[in-house]
Amino acid sequence: MLFIISAVKWERSKLRTFRAGLIGCGQNGRVHTECVSQLDGMDMVAFCDVDEDNARKLLNEFGGEYATRDVDRLFGDETIDAIYISTLHNTHADYCIRALEAGKHVMVEKPLAMSVEDCLRIDDAVRRTGKKVMTAFKMRYYDMLLKAKELIPQPLLVSMQMMDNKWPMDIWANDPELGGGNVFSQGCHSADILRFMVNKDPIEVFALGGNYYQNNGVADNLTALFRFDGNVSGNLIQGDCDCPPFTSKFYMQLFAENKSVTLSDRLTTLTYSEAGKEPVIFRGKETGMLEENKAFIESLRTDSEPPINHMDGLYATLMVLQAVESLKSGKPEPIRSLIRNDQVLTH
Repeated sequence: MLFIISAVKWERSKLRTFRAGLIGCGQNGRVHTECVSQLDGMDMVAFCDVDEDNARKLLNEFGGEYATRDVDRLFGDETIDAIYISTLHNTHADYCIRALEAGKHVMVEKPLAMSVEDCLRIDDAVRRTGKKVMTAFKMRYYDMLLKAKELIPQPLLVSMQMMDNKWPMDIWANDPELGGGNVFSQGCHSADILRFMVNKDPIEVFALGGNYYQNNGVADNLTALFRFDGNVSGNLIQGDCDCPPFTSKFYMQLFAENKSVTLSDRLTTLTYSEAGKEPVIFRGKETGMLEENKAFIESLRTDSEPPINHMDGLYATLMVLQAVESLKSGKPEPIRSLIRNDQVLTH
């Protein structure tokens, strides 16, 4: 009898169409809305932006019920099941917590938050409310990254490079308070896929670099060496000196005994080398946002943990923040030892 009831409950949840609202109607918000429009199981019904015209544009293009600049309207809308947060980085934590406390599930753009303390506040809200948070690390769904994990599931060494052209000082993501600068803003992506490919948690990090030329006072370029569980090492090069034409902005290598994988062309071209064999080349696409939205909807349907949850966002944030801390201290800084029972210990 219990099995029958559970089966019926699951079947009803599978057929249900969830209602979502979007806060932040810029580029990423628009892409999320477009993805939702292509998938069964969710409708984007409400749009919110500080510039209401931006919200109204998405409403007119994709349909829905209302556009507003008042976030409280979305939080107070009892018909909304989930909130998408695609706003300035320094607003993520507060919006996440308010959405959770309003009884909504959350899809939040990276980074989860701008400090470990804010990540912990989100963790506390998740535990108190029982609602779900998925961190939007779309790069985990790149098809060639998944192919690389298939070819070398247990690498010994992993190197990740994300080097951009110099960021203008007048963009909000380069503001130390609003976005955190390149190393933090994009470095959380790099840190997440580095941990994803190693498939182990980081123990400590030693980093060199600093603030070389940006006027925002935060690190603009760094090299970080992570030691993972099992003595696996991961190297991260992150910054905005220049986007190298040969390797491209995103470049990664994985090494294991007698084999290697090289990911170039923004991680869409994979070259697999194995001792005694000719190299093999695979080509893919920059996928991700459609897949992460599909996974989020599925987690709501099945009442299961999102595949990239708030703890993944916490680890990515902690990896970058501790790398920056190592720049300041000139010594290795701990990562895993700061986390006990899924909680981060204060320094």
